Amino acid sequence: MNKSFRYILPAIFLMITLLIAGYTRPSYSFAGDSIAKVLQSVFWLENGFIKQGIHYPGMDIDPEYKYFYFKHSYNLQLDQNGSMIAPFPFLNTVLITPFIQLNWPEGIVYLGAVLFWLYSFLIYRVTKKWWFFLVILLFTPLLQHFLAFSDIAFGSLFLTFFLLTYFKEPRFHFVTATAVLLAILALFLRTEILLLFAFLVMIHLYSIFKNGSGFYRNNWHFKRLFVISFIVFVYVSVNYFVYDSILGPRFDNNKTGIFRFGMDVLQKWKSLLLWGNSRVGLLGYSPWLLVFIVMFMFFHPQKRKTITRNLFFVWILIVCIVSIFSPNDSNIDWGTRYYSCFSLFPILLLSNFKWKRIVGRKKYILLFFLGAGLIYSIYINAKVWKEMKNISVQIEELVTKLSLDPPDYYIVEDPSIANSLGIMHIRTSIFYGSPIEVIENLGGSLKGKQVRFLLFPMAKLAIETEPFWKKIATNQSCVFSPVKLRKTVMFSALCRIN
Repeated sequence: MNKSFRYILPAIFLMITLLIAGYTRPSYSFAGDSIAKVLQSVFWLENGFIKQGIHYPGMDIDPEYKYFYFKHSYNLQLDQNGSMIAPFPFLNTVLITPFIQLNWPEGIVYLGAVLFWLYSFLIYRVTKKWWFFLVILLFTPLLQHFLAFSDIAFGSLFLTFFLLTYFKEPRFHFVTATAVLLAILALFLRTEILLLFAFLVMIHLYSIFKNGSGFYRNNWHFKRLFVISFIVFVYVSVNYFVYDSILGPRFDNNKTGIFRFGMDVLQKWKSLLLWGNSRVGLLGYSPWLLVFIVMFMFFHPQKRKTITRNLFFVWILIVCIVSIFSPNDSNIDWGTRYYSCFSLFPILLLSNFKWKRIVGRKKYILLFFLGAGLIYSIYINAKVWKEMKNISVQIEELVTKLSLDPPDYYIVEDPSIANSLGIMHIRTSIFYGSPIEVIENLGGSLKGKQVRFLLFPMAKLAIETEPFWKKIATNQSCVFSPVKLRKTVMFSALCRIN
């Protein structure tokens, strides 16, 4: 490859990645997990970098967080100090807080784009193949996950750096020390990485047992077994002393789903791997991976013991194990983010596949299905990026219209509306629950204040003649002004509470 091209290509790829990030309208892309992570950073900032928690503007009149949307969304609990336990890793809070302090939350999305570029560049440096930039960008869901989930972005990059060093470096020095540190950080960011480490421990123990007294091979396995054990020990120890839980609050919050093994698990697996719940899973997003699996299972020329073969089966087993222990079907994304941290495995395997050793008609059949899968992945990626933009546009439209006549408080009873309020959760008191129940319990604190109720048209109270409105409002009057959006009309009642 031309030397100048090696420098120009990564720069062009970075520019493309940032342009796609900008296309998704980052300023209004925060909903669900992403806005909850921002609220954790706001809480940490407002408490002088001392306490962990999640910011709730309505806490002064709802100190038990009874009508806090994110408490119900994540089934959160209060700690012994009366603060809401944050649902996402504290390390992620530390890493994104500089953008919140600069009042530039959209910078988190652009950071995800830069981390995606670093991740791709790292793999490019290992494979020495420029077209892997296109593979990672166009044929995988990774960019979407890096833009929407900051913990995925950091965790995937850190773990990838560690794994490349873990299998390659024979001696301990600064690079391997850095890799071990990044592996520890990755584990704190994404709990599913613990499954990979547990699996690696089992592999090394099995190899030591199988090799018997073979010193050289056992020495290799003992060193890596020590590294993995040290990483897990640090993770468990810190969680125990800080949270009094060996696996941390994120695991505790999800353990009900993790250990659910009923009939609905089959539906979860279908959604994670194929499609379901109005989204596509890993193989539904990147069907070329299914062709890739068939290639390695039946057509790979090196079927005996090789690093390539071992990496393939490690990846297959990790996908199966993660599918079993995932707390839910990852329904808020496309392509299933629970597998993102392990994407290095199929990417490296694709890089090392020996195409020249496959001959005859079967080669062209495989190429046809592989090409069709790759083209379909491009289509899905374009569709998802467009959908990300559409969601941001809808949030921007709603937030802009509500900002024209801001009330003192909001009351919503639908999770879709609560999610769509995006960055308004930072500065605005939004109460989530049945309007009747909220008024009954918080009415004294809301007295004399202007409250805007937002409901979907099919809601029980979405009728101007409903007696509830005359009962709660000063002078028995509310202003009913529907919020007209592109795809829906939202019922709105602006009332001054009795």
